[in-house]
Amino acid sequence: MQEPAKLLCVGSIPTPASKNQHTSLDKYLNSSSFSFTKPQKANPLEMAKKLYSQHFKNVSAAKYSAALNSAAQKLREEISNRKLKAIDVIFEKKDLEEFKILAKKTASYEKVLILGVGGSSLGGKTISALKNNNKIEFLESIDPETVRIFLDKNDLKKSFFIIISKSGETIETICQTLILIETLKEKKIKNFSQQFLFITQSLENSLAKIAKEINAEIANHPSEIGGRYSCFSIVGMLPAIISGINAKKVREGAKKIITEFLTEENMIIESCATQLNMLQKGFGDNVIMPYIDSLKNFTDWYRQLWAESLGKSGFGSTPINSMGTIDQHSQLQLYLEGPRNKFFTFILKKRSAQDFTIKDLPNCPTLFGEKKLSEIIAIEQSTTIEVLRKKKLPIRIFEIENFDEEALGALMMQMFLETILISYAKKINPFDQPAVELRKDLAKKLLKKNA
Repeated sequence: MQEPAKLLCVGSIPTPASKNQHTSLDKYLNSSSFSFTKPQKANPLEMAKKLYSQHFKNVSAAKYSAALNSAAQKLREEISNRKLKAIDVIFEKKDLEEFKILAKKTASYEKVLILGVGGSSLGGKTISALKNNNKIEFLESIDPETVRIFLDKNDLKKSFFIIISKSGETIETICQTLILIETLKEKKIKNFSQQFLFITQSLENSLAKIAKEINAEIANHPSEIGGRYSCFSIVGMLPAIISGINAKKVREGAKKIITEFLTEENMIIESCATQLNMLQKGFGDNVIMPYIDSLKNFTDWYRQLWAESLGKSGFGSTPINSMGTIDQHSQLQLYLEGPRNKFFTFILKKRSAQDFTIKDLPNCPTLFGEKKLSEIIAIEQSTTIEVLRKKKLPIRIFEIENFDEEALGALMMQMFLETILISYAKKINPFDQPAVELRKDLAKKLLKKNA
C-alpha cells in the first residue's frame, strides 16, 4: 500500500521563541560574518552603494512627513521584532539546504515546468532570469492555445512539475494541474506522481487534495507570507537553486538593504518621501525602465507588488513596464510630450559581462564602427534620461556596480521596503487585496451556478 502524501516542513519559519533554531536579527547584525556595520554618522547611502547607487534628477529634497517618520519607526520595530515573515525569512539558513535537497530531485529531468500565477510565479521568474537556463519554464496562462503549446512542446515524460499556490484554490493553477494530469494519463506515463512537487500552505485545500489523490509530494508554503512577498521563501528560492543561482547570495543582498534601513537615515525613506511628494504633485504613473534585459521579469514582479499593495481606498499609482532600449521606440514619444504625470525609475549597470566590438563592412562606414556595444547602450540610456531631464520630468536612477545575485536581492528588498513604508504612511494594509478577492469570489459563484 502506498504511503499517503505528507506536508514537508521545508521553508517553515520558526516562532520567535525558537532562539536556538534561528539566528536573531541583532546577533546577525553584530556578527563578523556580515560585512556591513551600522555607521555612527554615516552617509545614508554608504551601505547600498556597495551594490548600487541611487540618485534623482528634477526632484528637490522632500521633507519627511510625520506620517512617514511614524511609518518608518513602525516598520523598523516590526523587522527588529521579527513580525514580518516575508522579510524575516532572509535570515533563515537551514531552509536553503532543504531546498537544495528538493532541487536534486529535478536533476535527472530535462525540464522543470512550474505551474503558478501572480506571486507564485513572478518572484521565481525574476530571480531565475539571472541565468540563461532553459531548464525551467513557467506556465501562468489558461489560454487554451497557450496550454496546448506548452504541453505539446515539452517531453512530459522527461519533465518535473512544480505546482505553486499558497491558498491551493487558485483557479488557473487548479485547472492547469488537472489538465496536466489528464494528459499524463492519456500518454500512459507510469508513476508520474514522482514527477510532481506541490507547494501550498496546508493539506486541506483543493491542490493539496489533488496531490494526495495522485500520491505526490507536498512542500510547505509559509502561511504568513503572501504570494507577492514570497520571493525570498521556497517560492523564489527553489526555482533559483534549480536554475543554478546562488540563493544564499540573493538573501545576502536583501540583508544588506535591511541593515541599511535600520540606520537612522537612509535612501529608502528618501525614496518614499520623494515618491509621496511626486504623487501629491500629480505624478500618478510610475514608469520603471531597466536597461538590463534580464530584469524584464523584475518589472512584471514589481508591477504586481506596487499595484496590489498600494491600490486601495482611492490611493495608488499606476506601474508601467518599459524596457530600454526597446521602448524608446514605442513609449518615449508619450513620455516626452504626453501627460506630465509620470515618475521615471531607470535601472542601469556599470559594466557587462559580455561585449562586442562593431566592425564596419568595407566601403560602408557607419557611426558605429570600432565602438563597443556597451558604449552604444550607454549613449542610448544617457540620451533618454537627458531628454526627459530637459522636459523637467522627475527621474530616479539606480546604477548597479555588478549585476549579480546580491544586487538583485538588494533591489527586490528595497522595493519591498518602499512599498510597505508608503502603505504604512497612508494607513493602507500592504499585505491584502480585498478587491481581487471579490473577483475571485464572483468567478467561483458563477462556476457553482453553472455546475
